[in-house]
Amino acid sequence: MTSIGDISSIFSAGRLLGCTVLIATKDDIKVRRFRDVIFILFSMSLYFVSFIILLVYVLTHNDVDLKSMLLLFTRVLLFYSCLFTDASLTTLWNWKIRSVLSQLHNFDRVTKYDNPVKRNRLRITCRIIVIVTFLYWAIAGYLTYRIEIRVPVFRGIVYFIMNTSVNTQILIFAGILFLIGERFRHLCNIVTLSKEDKLIAANRSNGHLTLQQMWWLHCSLVNAAELINSVYAVQLLLWISMMSINVLSRIYSLNVLRLSDFGKFRETMLAIDCAINLTLITTVCHMTAYQANRVGELIFSPYSSVSMKRVFLQEHLEIAAYFQLRKVHFFTIAGIIRVDLPLLLSIFSAVTTYLVILS
Repeated sequence: MTSIGDISSIFSAGRLLGCTVLIATKDDIKVRRFRDVIFILFSMSLYFVSFIILLVYVLTHNDVDLKSMLLLFTRVLLFYSCLFTDASLTTLWNWKIRSVLSQLHNFDRVTKYDNPVKRNRLRITCRIIVIVTFLYWAIAGYLTYRIEIRVPVFRGIVYFIMNTSVNTQILIFAGILFLIGERFRHLCNIVTLSKEDKLIAANRSNGHLTLQQMWWLHCSLVNAAELINSVYAVQLLLWISMMSINVLSRIYSLNVLRLSDFGKFRETMLAIDCAINLTLITTVCHMTAYQANRVGELIFSPYSSVSMKRVFLQEHLEIAAYFQLRKVHFFTIAGIIRVDLPLLLSIFSAVTTYLVILS
């Protein structure tokens, strides 16, 4: 089964950029140490200095209309809020992330599943994603250097580092959620009988997992999903807000402002990246929840491989009630927004509406 070590390249990129203290080992995250806290405080101090410089020497001297200025200030403020919040909360709740990985490790030990080919494929994919992310934002930073008049070198560097850092934080979240979703998917595969087994469904093998074991495995994964949701609930709200406003402001700039060719290319790159990040966040949350909620349906289907032997009626009813009532969904802080694919449609509809109003 894929493990946290297979996506360690993303964590290494985050550590290099100073946006996270999480260090991935083979199948765990290293325990937070005092020097990790000092490291994140120092890196966040540098980011905060860049925010002050950007605010005082750049944003206050922009000759743009009021609407553009408000959009610009809001997106910059949200961008830095995302960075600071994720770095702080993942450092503070390091133990929660380690608890999630412990639940996944327990699941792997019980199911005894391993797929070296898939693990190698995931490692290569993560490395490619990291390289592409760095190259993508290096191009955006260079375009910023060519476009901007005031302190172009500083703004080019800030564009590169800030965007790469926030994207890396999002990739870390998506990577952890992918690991949970993979185990839910494997649980669904365990429950479902193969074509050959369907022919002899009445004579189920004693080697199949019992209903109580499936209950425990599903409960462990659901606990892990809910725990990681509690770590990233605030970030989800900020990411969704920030990406939505960024898409809106970038498209507005393309339609209203007189931009050079470099400027249009940069704004297009930024709008595309925000749309991709919104799609990534909503899709990974939606698919993980879908796989989790699908397990109960498969267990009580006619062709389930789960052994019902030695299950008393009372226990059967309790387990059936558990799968019916305990559904997995991902929410932002205080349950304000449910993160799934329908949310993506709502965001793009809202962006379209506001573009019409602003124009």
